[in-house]
Amino acid sequence: MVVDIDGTITDMKRHVSLDAVKAIRALPIPVILATGNVICFVRAAAKLIGASDTMIGENGGVILVGYDSEPMVLADIGRCRQARDLLMKEFPGLTPLDEAYRKSELAFRRNIDVERAKSLVSEKFSDLEIVDTQFALHLKNKNVNKGTGLKKIASIMGLKPENFAAMGDSENDLPMLETAGVSISVGNAAPEIKGISTYVCREKYGEGAAEGFEWLKRQL
Repeated sequence: MVVDIDGTITDMKRHVSLDAVKAIRALPIPVILATGNVICFVRAAAKLIGASDTMIGENGGVILVGYDSEPMVLADIGRCRQARDLLMKEFPGLTPLDEAYRKSELAFRRNIDVERAKSLVSEKFSDLEIVDTQFALHLKNKNVNKGTGLKKIASIMGLKPENFAAMGDSENDLPMLETAGVSISVGNAAPEIKGISTYVCREKYGEGAAEGFEWLKRQL
């Protein structure tokens, strides 16, 4: 099972749902966190929640297998830095997030004209894109996402992507849900996420995630 963090097992204030945590710990299969967050954050969250020691960070750009292992970096952050310099000239108020810890992509606060920024990056850097998760803007390689991260994890584990279930809520979760064999969306998920989901939860945020985990448990 691969699951997003922000907006899926948390609310918009990023408070983790205890119901979701209980449901994760009750599942008889490993639960892999897959997020746009930096990998050191994901490692800590996985330990606290009781999730797997295999995890996906930076929207598929960084993979960690084992809490004490070296992260695998699957995208070139250099291109993102070039695009960042252009964006900083266009948007002087652009605020980077966790830049010192990022290895494959860059993230920023949502305090600029998002569509204008997306258009600028698309025009000048055809290999990059900006993804809006409603929590942050992620400047990333187009060819790397949570779906490619899931494929990498599946290969390492000796499984196929269709052997996985995936749960999420936002634009950056779409490739992951499309790649997995079973897809679950929480009640607050974007319409395009709900539209491809095997199961759409009635409840929102962490309570919806708990519902989704319980539904999946009944299918096992």
